[in-house]
Amino acid sequence: MIKFFRKIRYNLMGKGKTGKYLKYAIGEIILVVIGILIALQINTWNENRKQKVEELETLKNIKSEFKNAIQEFEELNAFRERIISSTETLYKIIHTGKNPYSKTQLDSLTSELFINPTYNGQAETLNILFYSGKINIISNDSIKKYLVQWPQLVEDVTEDEVYSSNFLFNDIQPIIKKHVSLHDIYSRIRYKRYQLFNHKTNSSFVADYERLLNDSQFEGALAARELPISVSRLQTEELIVTAKEILRLIDLEITKGP
Repeated sequence: MIKFFRKIRYNLMGKGKTGKYLKYAIGEIILVVIGILIALQINTWNENRKQKVEELETLKNIKSEFKNAIQEFEELNAFRERIISSTETLYKIIHTGKNPYSKTQLDSLTSELFINPTYNGQAETLNILFYSGKINIISNDSIKKYLVQWPQLVEDVTEDEVYSSNFLFNDIQPIIKKHVSLHDIYSRIRYKRYQLFNHKTNSSFVADYERLLNDSQFEGALAARELPISVSRLQTEELIVTAKEILRLIDLEITKGP
């Protein structure tokens, strides 16, 4: 093609048709420029398409991680409901002075206090986006805004979980073990379908639940245990709502395709 244009150019110059040659030369330059612009446009389109494909793949990975997060949040809140239910039952015994429960039942109720729900999920794809500085690959501003806010929302919950965990083992456990064998209590702890501390025999020490339930420090410890657990439950419910909204937006973006 280049040889063809060159031949035409030489013919015009050889015949002394300078005016036509200049017009032709200008036309040729315009064609070359148009060709370059088309090539650049095609290249830009290809790059944009590659970036969109990468973005959609990233969104799919984020979607998977957030679905797992929602499942874990719901499980954690189920554990928190058990703790709150147990504290309310123990409150009732303390405040009414009536204890209709056997020692084994009290062991089970007290063991619920030792459930320690903490969020351990890892948003690997999200972390990679932040650390690599590629968060801007997400073109949807609403999704990007939620993803940027997400780590701080999770951190607010985990801070309360750390406080609650420390209080459990530093404050509640010492009060309980003054009156009741932790051996028997731990034997009643169940995680999902599993019994974690599987001992067949009971402790040889006598449990004094009457003194425990009449200990003002224990009543205060129950309140201090229930409050942060209730806060974490509400915060986690908000996280679930936010995560579901993120999933909704991601699904809409994936539906558009590359």
